[in-house]
Parts: sequence; structure tokens; C-alpha cells
Amino acid sequence: MEETEKRSYRGDFPVRDEDVKASFKYNVADMVGGEGLLRCLKCGACSGGCPVGAVIDYRPRKVLGNVLLGLKDEVLSTDQIWLCAACFTCEERCVQQVNFTDVVTVLRNMASKEGHAAQGYVKMAEMVRQNGRVSARTGLVDKMREQLGLPPLHDPDITQLQGIMKAAGLNEVLAANQKKEVESD
Repeated sequence: MEETEKRSYRGDFPVRDEDVKASFKYNVADMVGGEGLLRCLKCGACSGGCPVGAVIDYRPRKVLGNVLLGLKDEVLSTDQIWLCAACFTCEERCVQQVNFTDVVTVLRNMASKEGHAAQGYVKMAEMVRQNGRVSARTGLVDKMREQLGLPPLHDPDITQLQGIMKAAGLNEVLAANQKKEVESD
């Protein structure tokens, strides 16, 4: 074989050594909710029953496979972990009890801390921080509650809520994600 026809051994593979973070799967498995990850056989039962995957290109099996491969940057920075509807169909079908919905929650938390949260989630968290609710309260809701004989809703103590959010570290998570949004504009 001539010198010009030789290929780099690693060049034949889509995954490069520098893309792999070998400890990533263990970091996920060590967190509450990630315990079942290392039991995954990548059999595909989770993807086969996924209602989201029936509508769009989404495969929980691929997400799990990328975590097991150690593709931390790809897993945390793409929208794949934000597509899960948390319907638990995958958990009902998984013979290894991986609990994909719990694993994806761990991944979402990790992604959020690194500034990769889906913007819809960031906006909802900001609404809660500012108003104590995900959506604005309307007079229609108050009327419906009255008609049903339910007590009126009271506005939350925003100061107390903001203190809890600060203590939980949510302010830093929001700041990291808002910085990322500004950088991408």
C-alpha cells in the first residue's frame, strides 16, 4: 500500500479518544436517580416503546449509549435529554430496571449546571423566581375556583421562595444558562 493510501486508525471511527470522558458514566451512576445506568444492556426496549420516538427522531437507547460511551459533551449540550416526556413507558418495559426517566433527570441537572438547559425550562424557572408561579394568575382561575367552592389562591411569599432558590443554587444555574443564551444571540 502506498503512503498516500494509508488511513489513520482513529480516523475511521466517529468517536475520537478526546471526545470520551471515561468517568462520565460513573459520575451519572453515583448520583441519586442514576444508579441503574450501568445495568443497561442497550437492548432497545426503551426506544421501542417511547411515544416521543414514535413522532420525532428520539431514542432513549441512543442517549444511554452515549452516556455509557462517555460522550459527556454531546449528551449534555444537545437537546436529546430535554425531549423525554417523563411518561415512564421506558421504565415499565426495561427488564434491567435502568429507570431512564431518573437518569435523564440527572443528565438535565448536570446540563443545567453547565449552562446547557433548554431555554423553555430556564424561562419557567425565571418566572417562578419572579412570580412564584410558572404562569400568570388570571381572574378566570379565581372565578372557576369560586364556582367549584374552592378557596381563593394566595400569592406566594416571593422573598421566602427566592431564599430557597438561592440556597439550592438555582441562581447560579439560571445565570449560567442566561449567559449562554446571550452568547448564542
